[in-house]
Order: sequence, then structure tokens, then C-alpha cells
Amino acid sequence: MAWVILQMVPLPPALVEFFSPHRWNSALAARIATGGEVTAWLPISVAPAATLEQILNVLPAMAAFVAAREMGRWWGGRRLWIVVVPVIGVAVLESLLGLTQFYAVHAASSETKPVSGTYVNRNHFAGLLELALPLVIMWAVSVWTRAKKHRSPRSAGAAAQASALLIVAACILVAVIGSLSRMGFIAALAAIATSGLGWLLVHERAAHSKMPKWLWLFPALLPLAIFAFVAPDAMVRRFADTPGLGEINADGRVQIWKETMGLIGAYKWTGTGLGAYEYGLYPFRKFGSAVTIDFAHNDYLQILAELGIVGALLVVALAIVILWRPLAIILERDSRHWALAVGLVGSFAAIGLHSLVDFNLYIPANALALAWLAGVAASPGLRET
Repeated sequence: MAWVILQMVPLPPALVEFFSPHRWNSALAARIATGGEVTAWLPISVAPAATLEQILNVLPAMAAFVAAREMGRWWGGRRLWIVVVPVIGVAVLESLLGLTQFYAVHAASSETKPVSGTYVNRNHFAGLLELALPLVIMWAVSVWTRAKKHRSPRSAGAAAQASALLIVAACILVAVIGSLSRMGFIAALAAIATSGLGWLLVHERAAHSKMPKWLWLFPALLPLAIFAFVAPDAMVRRFADTPGLGEINADGRVQIWKETMGLIGAYKWTGTGLGAYEYGLYPFRKFGSAVTIDFAHNDYLQILAELGIVGALLVVALAIVILWRPLAIILERDSRHWALAVGLVGSFAAIGLHSLVDFNLYIPANALALAWLAGVAASPGLRET
């Protein structure tokens, strides 16, 4: 946050010219053309108002991160799963709304149309669901494993609870499929594969575990089976790259990425300023000149374009710190929260994969959900044994 605020602070022209020559040259040309004061101080951000607006979106995500982290500290025992319930609950409600939309449309017409819940864009609808999917799956695994390990007399109740959670996971997966979001579906399958691989890693390290080698194929075979036998024809046709109304196809995304690389080269160290991507991109625009391009359709490129190398390195450092704790727990032998750690890594893997071709991190609802899960991952309560 300090780096983003610094992007808005007016600095001496010589300092701006040193760190961001393209920003200074553009500002100088504008001042000469309009008769402005050449020596006036200016911020690094090319659009300070847009940066301020984006900060107002980031602050709630930061608050969610801190709140989830502290709740994880308080509820570090078996109740830690409660902390991720808000994300799961919202995802369940969205999935049920999506399924209702699907059946309502299907009843009125034989044509299969995508669903999006309360979202405008189906890809962002799928982005929220893919965050919750691995958590629900691993919660079910945790319930059943704990009952089996302790030989609980209430094993029937544990089986019912695990079954209910798997039904919820199935509803979420079906809603993702109903969105007809290609990368959302792939990200959901990746989350399932990551969850399966994490489960195998944990049980392979257990001293009493003797797993057959063929089980290691399970994380790859299950997603392939879902793709082959569950995905409807409408989803398969989506992979033919036929864009819907207002959508950008693969070629369009590639062209935007090329233009974004030019923008990154011009604002290499300091970036254009958070939220100022659209304004910084104008001189490099060739694709769809009559269309507003306010997102790079790749969160990583957009973060690099807006924050520069310095800001991007800070983001990478934060991501490593957040990921390190759940990854370390997965590799431990008998951690109480190994299932939650696997679920969190699955969530991060899904949204990280989806971010290669979309801008889920710039959607406030999805950013809040991700920040909440990141707070749980960074919580000291996750380390309790």
C-alpha cells in the first residue's frame, strides 16, 4: 500500500524523469502544448484519480485479510474451518442462483446459455466458485478422515456430513460448468487436481501409509474424467474459441498482451499507477481502437504494468509469505489443519491459473474473497497442532 500511495505523491520533475522517463516526457509534452508550468511537481501515476479510486477498492480487501487472519488466531483449533465458511456460503448461494438461472432458461428455450449468478461476467462468476470448490472438497475429506482416524462412534454422522459437503461441491462444479467459462472450468479442474495431489502428499508422508503407485495417477485422471464425461456439448464448443457478445477472443487477448508489454517497457520501474492501466495504454493502442480496453485480461501483466518492477516484486514477496505457511503444513506429517491447507493451496492455484487470461483480481467481490482466504492462510492458527 505504501508503494501505491507513493505513486500518487507529487515529486520533483527531476526525480520523476529519473525513475520514469516516459511519464516525464509525456507530461512535459502536455505542459508545453497547454502552456502549463514545466517545473511543477507531478505524481508518478498517470491518472492519480484512478489510482485513488483503486485504493478505495484495495482497502476493504486489506481489512478482510486482517480480519480473517485474526479470526484464524482466535479459532485455531478444530473450529478453524468456520473462518472459511463466509467464502463457501457466498459461493453456494451464487451456485444455487446460477443453477436456477440455468433451469429457468432451459425451460423457456432449448438453447443452452451461460449463467452468471449476480455477476455481469460469467468468468468472474466462475472465479468465485473455483475459490470455494477445493475448500468444500477438503472439508469433506477432513471430516471423514478425522472420524476414521479416531474411530468415532458417530461415524454415520460424519459420513452424512461428508456426503453433504460433497453434494455442495458437486453443485458448485455444475454451476461452473453452467457458466460456460472455459478457463473457469479448467481452473476448477486444476483445483480438484491440486486437492488430490495434496491429499496424496500428506498420506504418503504418514509412517503407516502404504499407497499403491497407481493412486498417483488419480489427480490427473479425475479431472480428465470430469472433462470427458461431465462437460456438456456447449462447454466443448466453447473451446472452439467462439466469443460471446462483448467478449474478446484468444487472438484479441494476445494482441492486448503485446500492447501491454509495450506499456510495461515504457513504465518499467514505477508503473503507470494502480488503476491507471487504461490511461497509460492509449499511446500503445492498435487493437480495437473503438473499444475501451481497461483491463489486460491477464492479472500478472496488469499488475506489472501498473506497479512496475518494484511494486510487482513486493506483490510476489507477499504471495510467497502467504503461500509458504499452507505449503509447509502440507509437507508436515501430522498437522491438524493439513486438509484446510490443501484446500487453500487449491483455491490459490485455481485463481492463479484463471488470472492468466482474465482479471478476477480486479473484481472487488473476488478480491475480497481471495484476501479473506489469504488471511486464513497467513493466520498463526493454521500452524496449531
